[in-house]
Amino acid sequence: MAIGHASGQSSAGPLWATVNSCSPNAVGMRASLPGDGTRKRMRVRFTAQWYSPARRAWVPVEGVASSPWLDAGSALYLYQQVGWTFNFERPTGGARFQVRGIAEMQWLSGGRVARSVTRVTQAGAVGVAAGDGSSRASCTVS
Repeated sequence: MAIGHASGQSSAGPLWATVNSCSPNAVGMRASLPGDGTRKRMRVRFTAQWYSPARRAWVPVEGVASSPWLDAGSALYLYQQVGWTFNFERPTGGARFQVRGIAEMQWLSGGRVARSVTRVTQAGAVGVAAGDGSSRASCTVS
């Protein structure tokens, strides 16, 4: 989704990553990348992490923890949004896992990375236009 033109501004639009849908076996993540009015291409890759109480840390989920690089479109626009859904097998025996995302965002010029930013999913993203309309920092898979 593109909104308006950036008119040569630097980081004109919103920059965020959020969990925008949550179900017992799927977690959807979404990111907003600001355009700068140039012809750069923007892209994002999401990584799903779960909170390990034993390690007291967030660690990548087992299996395919990262999405492919997703084209977010042109930086000519004020901002672009893109998302990815991770599907999980339902835990057995009443187990529950807290899942969050990491969004690696890049702006490419001539095929080279001109700028990169990493964001952890956060609640409160404005303009989330997918899933159940929510904006969360994490999601419980159960």
